[in-house]
Amino acid sequence: MSTLHKQIILGFSVILLGAFFWYFLRYVFYVGHLTAGCWVAGGILFLLWIIALNLAMLLIDDNKILYSSFLVALGTFVMFFNNEPFYYLAGLIVLFVVFVSAANAIKREEEVQVKLSFWRIWQRGLPRLLTALFIVVALVYYFSPHPAEIAKRKIEIPRAAFNTIIKPFESLIIERLPEGVNNLDAETNKILTAKEITELKDKYGIEIKPGETLKDFIYKLVNYQLNSAPDPYKKFIPIGLAIALFLSLKIVSFIYVPLTILFSWLIMKILLALKFANIKTETKEVETVKL
Repeated sequence: MSTLHKQIILGFSVILLGAFFWYFLRYVFYVGHLTAGCWVAGGILFLLWIIALNLAMLLIDDNKILYSSFLVALGTFVMFFNNEPFYYLAGLIVLFVVFVSAANAIKREEEVQVKLSFWRIWQRGLPRLLTALFIVVALVYYFSPHPAEIAKRKIEIPRAAFNTIIKPFESLIIERLPEGVNNLDAETNKILTAKEITELKDKYGIEIKPGETLKDFIYKLVNYQLNSAPDPYKKFIPIGLAIALFLSLKIVSFIYVPLTILFSWLIMKILLALKFANIKTETKEVETVKL
C-alpha cells in the first residue's frame, strides 16, 4: 500500500469518526435520556476520534490531505447543528486554526527529536486542540434546549443547605423581629396578622400553614425571590451553565490527555507491527559554531 493511500485512510477515519462524534453530541444535547451503554459508546467514539487526529497530525505529511480531511469533518457538523450558523461558524474557524497550530507544533517537535518520544510529541498540540474543541461543545450546549429549560424551571434551595447558610445570620434577623420574639422557631401565624397572611397567599403565592415557624417562612420567601428574578438575570443562567460545562471538561482533560496519548501510543505500536507505519533513521546536517 502506497504512502498516499495510507494518508487517505487516516484522513477518512478523521472524517468518519468526527461525523459520529457530532451525531452523538446532537443526541446528548437535543434528545437526552441516554443509557449507560450510550455514554460508554459516546466516550469510546470521542476517544477514537482524538486518537485518529493524533495519528493524522503526526503521520500525514501532505497538508492538503490533513487539512482537507479535518475541514470535511467540521463540515459534517452542519448536518447536525445549523440553528445558529454565525456563532457555530466562528467556533469552527477557531477550532480549525487551533488544529493547524497543533499539527504544526506536533510536526516541529517530531523533527527536532533524536529519539522519538510520542508523549512529548502529542503533548505539544493535543491540549490546545482539546481546549478549542471544548469551546465548540460548550457553544453547542448553550444553543441547545437544555439550558433554556433549566432557566425556566422553578429554583428551590435544598432545605438542609438553607439551614446551614442562614445559621450565621439568625441573631441579626432576630434583632429585627417584633419585641418578644427571640428565636426563629416561633410560629409565623402567631406573629403575622390574618390580613398579612392572606396578602402573602394572594399576591405572592406564599401560604402560611399552621405550625410553620419563622424559619419556614423565610425559606419560602427566599425561594420566591429567586424565582421572581427579572428575565434579564435569568438569561445569564444558560451562559453560566455553558461556562461550567467548559470548565468541567477542562478539568477532566487533565486525566483525558494522558489517557488519550497512552491509547494513541498503543495504536501506533499496532500500526508499526502491521507495517502500516515505519520508524526511519535519518541523518541530518546541523550547523555548529566553534573557536
